[in-house]
Amino acid sequence: MKPFPVPHALSEEEIVATIADFARASRNAIAAGFDGVELHGANGYLIQQFLSSSANQRSDAWGGSVEGRVRFALEVARAVVAEIGAEKVGIRLSPGNPLHDIFEEDLDLSYKTLVAGLAELGLVYVHVLETDGHRELTAALRGQWPHAFILNPATRRNPTGPAELALVEDGTTDLISYGALFLANPDLPARLAQNGPFNTPERSGFFGGDHRGYTDYPSLAAG
Repeated sequence: MKPFPVPHALSEEEIVATIADFARASRNAIAAGFDGVELHGANGYLIQQFLSSSANQRSDAWGGSVEGRVRFALEVARAVVAEIGAEKVGIRLSPGNPLHDIFEEDLDLSYKTLVAGLAELGLVYVHVLETDGHRELTAALRGQWPHAFILNPATRRNPTGPAELALVEDGTTDLISYGALFLANPDLPARLAQNGPFNTPERSGFFGGDHRGYTDYPSLAAG
């Protein structure tokens, strides 16, 4: 870990330049051979910092109200869509995620406003990381989203598992995203198809160390 620099509020010029950076990075990704990009609007990173009433303390047009706080996310999405096409752009959101002391005032209204704006831009999907206690908001966002809806459901400390596939069957989502369980099971689709067995993710190695806990999990074929 390295010391963090003391942050400063972005100037209008820096905001415009940062939005251009997103567009340029997306163009470079497509040029490098990627099929598309997922904007990271979750987990306390820059887009969610603008959405957050605790991180975003601005009183100009980029903060101070729901419309102001969602503006950066929408402008980033608009710029990236203009650069590479809406059919190649998705976004990941984590409504209510308190990571890094994030707090989001007017949570439901903020995300409903944001998702409505993203829908107008025609993004190919929205990917929601659900936090505990927000299934009603998930359902509301799912109901207003006209394209593919991907859900990383709230499962507390347990990895998302085969039980969550029921959320596709009951219409809560179109797709389920897997994180830790996929890390521990590189052949996860085959394991899900036969309902296991599943390797247990080794969390102690998630943020440091060597290959152990990352690339050394056995496959079904290896027994």
